[in-house]
Amino acid sequence: MKKSYLCLVAGVLISSAITAQQHLRCGYTEAMNAVYAQHPEIKTAHQESDAELDELDKEAAKQGYKNGYNVGNTTNLKSIAQKTSGVNGTVYLIPIVFHILHENGSEKIDESQVIDQVRILNRDYRKLNADTTNALAVFKPLIGDVEIEFRLATIDPNGNCTNGIIYHQTTNTDWIEGNSAYYAYTGTTAGKWDPRKYLNVYVVKSITSSTGTSGIAGYTYKPGTWSSGAAQDAIAILHSYVGSIGTGAAFSSRALTHEIGHWFNLSHPWGDTNQPGVSCSGTDNVTDTPTTKGFTSCPASSNTAAYQVCNAGVSENYQNYMDYSYCSIMFTKGQVTRMRSAATSSTSGRSTLSGSSNLVATGVTNPQVCVPVAEFNSNKTHVCSGQTVQFTDNSMNAHPTAWSWSFAGGTPATSTDSIPVITYNTPGTYAVTYTATTSAGSNNISKTAYITVLSGTAAYQTQFIEGFEAAAIPNTDWAITNAGGVTWATVSSAAATGTKSVKVDNTQNTAGSVDEMVGPSINIQNINTTTGSISFTFKVAHQQSASTQKDKLQVFSSSNCGQTWTARYSKSGSALATAGSVSASAFTPTSTQWRTETVNCAALLGSNNVMFKFVFTCDTLGAGNNIYVDDINISGSIGIEDHQIENLLNLQAYPNPSKGLVNISFELAEKHQVSLSVYDILGKSVKNMVNTQLAAGTHKYILGNDVQLSPGVYFMNLNVDGRLFTQKIIVE
Repeated sequence: MKKSYLCLVAGVLISSAITAQQHLRCGYTEAMNAVYAQHPEIKTAHQESDAELDELDKEAAKQGYKNGYNVGNTTNLKSIAQKTSGVNGTVYLIPIVFHILHENGSEKIDESQVIDQVRILNRDYRKLNADTTNALAVFKPLIGDVEIEFRLATIDPNGNCTNGIIYHQTTNTDWIEGNSAYYAYTGTTAGKWDPRKYLNVYVVKSITSSTGTSGIAGYTYKPGTWSSGAAQDAIAILHSYVGSIGTGAAFSSRALTHEIGHWFNLSHPWGDTNQPGVSCSGTDNVTDTPTTKGFTSCPASSNTAAYQVCNAGVSENYQNYMDYSYCSIMFTKGQVTRMRSAATSSTSGRSTLSGSSNLVATGVTNPQVCVPVAEFNSNKTHVCSGQTVQFTDNSMNAHPTAWSWSFAGGTPATSTDSIPVITYNTPGTYAVTYTATTSAGSNNISKTAYITVLSGTAAYQTQFIEGFEAAAIPNTDWAITNAGGVTWATVSSAAATGTKSVKVDNTQNTAGSVDEMVGPSINIQNINTTTGSISFTFKVAHQQSASTQKDKLQVFSSSNCGQTWTARYSKSGSALATAGSVSASAFTPTSTQWRTETVNCAALLGSNNVMFKFVFTCDTLGAGNNIYVDDINISGSIGIEDHQIENLLNLQAYPNPSKGLVNISFELAEKHQVSLSVYDILGKSVKNMVNTQLAAGTHKYILGNDVQLSPGVYFMNLNVDGRLFTQKIIVE
């Protein structure tokens, strides 16, 4: 079973057949009424231009199909074909540009996917597709060569060299037909290339109709819907419906063939509605497409009853590119006539594109070779030592003909391959430099701290305690993977304990942005074996800016050096909030507005090298309110009573970080059996400071007087009547 797509033409939605039995409802009436209600002048102009194009089509049909079309006489179809060659002798070239709107996700398709789509368009519009042999015998003589070809522009509106594939990083990747974001974006200098010179295709992440119908693959407008040069005279299409490779697929690769058919003034074979399979009374005003209800699946060619529906014994053209059957392989010669009429009509606004002066101005004639804008990606950015990384050229503005790479810390250290595979043996963080070259010149890019190589041995073997009192993040323990702009940062304005915590200033954040904080590797297996239990707790403080606001906090774990991540904790909206009230003012928590959260580590008890990542996602509707995290504790289990005792102890280590001398103090409300010890991160004992019964009161000790501490991370363990409390100490 094949999925179907949706398009929107002058507000007309093509329904999506999720299976052969199911398709989404028609949105034509609602969408058209919405457009006409806002712009009644568009309706008038559309009717006038359609009338003129209809006259041109009828006149051309008279010349080519002198006997008309008799739906009851299939023999007449063959005689019509014999009288019209379908070859006009003039091939119209159309400059085309693809605007890739992206947020650095899968919607950022690469050049090869676009080039594949252009290949498919030229194959379909020149009748070069081999699957025409699958056409029903009665329609084979009627398959038309449109004699229109598409060329990626090589000169942009400012006269600069281009490859016709333009990347725009923008939040306008989720489009609603008729939404202001569409008009605002296409009307900008970056987004608008004059539609009288270029066929503009906007590749986006999602499309929804103006009435809320989802599942739309693409849409466009018929000629004359908008005034000449209007930004809306373009095509929008999902990235997954572009080409047959990458995020695309063969079954959906002809969606743009269909959309451009609308752009050249073709209707659906059953008429200008989005209701296939409903009525035989509609028409597309094309002479040689038989009356049809339309199809949402592909009937078996042997089942004539399935495609001879409207008139007994007359086959319907369910294999037409403008149908929904998803076995489309052809335009008819009558459709060719109508499209070529639109392509040469000044009323439609299409005739200027194929003009000789425009072909020179857009670089279709005498194509330009550009200097590339170097870019690359890799199949992973985090690896364990000894693993490999594959790099891929992702340059823009031109396809490189030579590649030069430099890999700090990698083997080999350099490469001239287009897809090099590099081994990283030594833990560390490394840069990658890449130079892309064409005959027009070279361009390079260097990404610092791009590859992170982690040791197969965890950095922390016995426990991990983090109160963010030491070095500000990012530091040797914490990495910010999306550095730049608003993200996680150390602050001294609020803390659950001590004086510092980490915060995302979410009042200044961008809607939908994701802020990540990645911690060090920890031997969960060893902690569990040593203590007989495992506990991962942290403290959070957050307030909603509105009752509908849904900021989200998640914690993920990775057992393969950050290559893949698994969610272990997630809360959003009111469940995440720790303040009972809702306020649009910037949130700073009081001491009572912190909550202790627990992360489930049951699935990680056998893992000896685990990383954890805190991920905060801003509400997609806009900036929310601030969030704070403090007191991350990964060690043996600590109960509620233990947390209460910990607060009463007032355990402190200062200065922290230190140069080698650390003051340690704690308070006892009554007499207790106490031991105080210091260990390095591998669990080796550094100093046993006390192991005795202590009276009530404040107790102070100095670490570093009689033992020299090398720079590094240490843990101070205070055991009170069998209850263990820990703080991290950093020596610089």
